[in-house]
Amino acid sequence: MAGDRVAFRQLVEQFTRPIFNVCMTHLRDEAEAMDIVQDTFLKAWTRRELFQPDTNFKAWLFRIAANGCIDRIRRRRVRRADELDDRVTSDQLSEGDLPAISTFGRASPLQEHARHELSDRLHKALETLPENMRQAVLLCDVHGYSYQEIADEMGIPKGTVMSRLFYARKKLQAELADYRD
Repeated sequence: MAGDRVAFRQLVEQFTRPIFNVCMTHLRDEAEAMDIVQDTFLKAWTRRELFQPDTNFKAWLFRIAANGCIDRIRRRRVRRADELDDRVTSDQLSEGDLPAISTFGRASPLQEHARHELSDRLHKALETLPENMRQAVLLCDVHGYSYQEIADEMGIPKGTVMSRLFYARKKLQAELADYRD
């Protein structure tokens, strides 16, 4: 048992950063991403007997993390429906209740708005993809994995990765066709 713990600690050290990166890509929230990373390793440890030794451990671990992210996103959507909107109201803007915003050394509010709009559009477009396509796009285009690394990660053939990426990118292009820089 002590040997299992030492080996597992080494795996945690090796995979914490890559799993965190994937979780951040899905969740866009550092605290939630860290929660999922911890949950991933806890589940991997408590369910280690379910891992089949002749399969890809890294893919198994990443699948646990991806499923955790999906569950968190689903819970987030349910929660949002119940929460009140806490955005700035037009009354606050007209009454001058907000502090002045300086743009010194930063992008202008217009540039920030355009960047935020693009980010929202990209994330919404990604959310229209099936999970297996979204994961392939994120691993390739965001994290820079090669087709073979993605295939190993997801436990699928390289040709399937290429096909998923082709159709996912085609769908993303259609979703973003009306967007102009």
